[in-house]
Amino acid sequence: MKLLPILNEIIDKKTMILALKSMDFNEKQAENELNYYIKWAKNLPKVVKGYRILQVDSEKNINFNEIGSHFAKNKQELLQNHSFLTGLGEKYYLISAEIPKNEINLDETIQNNILYPHENEITVKNNGKNVKIIKIEEIKVENDDFLS
Repeated sequence: MKLLPILNEIIDKKTMILALKSMDFNEKQAENELNYYIKWAKNLPKVVKGYRILQVDSEKNINFNEIGSHFAKNKQELLQNHSFLTGLGEKYYLISAEIPKNEINLDETIQNNILYPHENEITVKNNGKNVKIIKIEEIKVENDDFLS
């Protein structure tokens, strides 16, 4: 099995190639796709701005010590594509955070971007314990009839 070290992470290249091949990529296409994501990960800045939506009853119900593992890189895409059907609680909050590159789980990030390329997500280590929360905004859902 060929392992590829990247920024203090180990990426199991064989597993990722197999995942891509299961999605109808041929060997060459799978290698090109994986190399694209490895280059993308290497070029992430030292601090990445990320966004996450939480559904809770109030801001006091947010666990700021473990804010979560999955963050979108694009705020507008997250707001436009979020279903607002997941989570427990009456209110939605947009969390804006600064994520140090060394807190990004590069292996999981690359795998998730391969499996779910439309999400363009960053996966952080330790359930977000070491991200810096820079802003919390309540999201007003204008027509929430579909939520009940």
